[in-house]
Amino acid sequence: MKQSLEAFLSDFKRQAPLPACFVVAYSGGVDSTVLLHALHSMGLPLHAVHVNHQIQAQANAWEAHCKSQCEQWGVPFTALRVDVEPGDLGLEGQARVVRYRAIFNWMKTNQHNVLLCAHHLDDQLETVLLQLLRGSGLRGVGGMRQIGPVGVDRHLHADFQLCRPLLGCSKTSLLEYARLNRLQHIEDPSNNDTTLRRNWVRHELLPSLEEYFPQSPKALQQLAEFFQAHYSEEDSNTEANAPQVVSAAGALQLIQWRELDETAQLNTLRHWLLGQGVRCGKLKLIELARQLRINKGGIREVKKGWQVKVSRQQAHLQHTQP
Repeated sequence: MKQSLEAFLSDFKRQAPLPACFVVAYSGGVDSTVLLHALHSMGLPLHAVHVNHQIQAQANAWEAHCKSQCEQWGVPFTALRVDVEPGDLGLEGQARVVRYRAIFNWMKTNQHNVLLCAHHLDDQLETVLLQLLRGSGLRGVGGMRQIGPVGVDRHLHADFQLCRPLLGCSKTSLLEYARLNRLQHIEDPSNNDTTLRRNWVRHELLPSLEEYFPQSPKALQQLAEFFQAHYSEEDSNTEANAPQVVSAAGALQLIQWRELDETAQLNTLRHWLLGQGVRCGKLKLIELARQLRINKGGIREVKKGWQVKVSRQQAHLQHTQP
């Protein structure tokens, strides 16, 4: 555990200076409890943030547990209460968006910009499988990054970083750490609800795969690492070319962009959109690129709530939702 966290800190320092304080997303579950305890044991400056979704009957008790634990360890603690309304993403997906949005808004108000989450190796394997089954494309199969930009509201928090220090640690190792250190944690019964896709992958699909293909966890991990390495190199090349096709004001310079080959056009277009917090699927990206190759002004739809306005050989991204 300590070696994994030291390796993470070393990687982080190669990319940016350490922040004055790390914000830790603390649910009270075993994963975030282990992360918070291990980082605190290393003497790092921390602030634990707990989001009370007010969905489960035990939600207030979980909040009280987290507050009490942080008081015992001497870690600054903040609880954020949110309301989760039904939406297109389902209850789980909607709760995730609301949770991150609440944390990021709190971080912005309190001048923090690095959030640590307790996603671990088993979470990574679940993500890779889910992305494969959804047909999300090769970039999605790369899974979660250990250090990267935020996903929710990226256009509002371009300087934020979302980090997963435990991404190389198995769930088994986290449980063993919690046992050895006698850590108290909460159990969310919804984690065993296999009507939720991720839980079904966790409790049924992955164990079945490992039973018939014992090497499958390692194979999935290597697959994710391969695609992450491939796209990291691709992203670096795209970033190097970006100043030639993106103006200082953030507009896509279409004359220069059209001079690129089709692969570079797609990569640059994706990079330009992601830099402003907008992610769209491969087919939509291809269609948007086709439309932008046409030398004509007007509006191009990107996805719900976002559009591109073309004027004077420049493309500007616009947020259309109130």
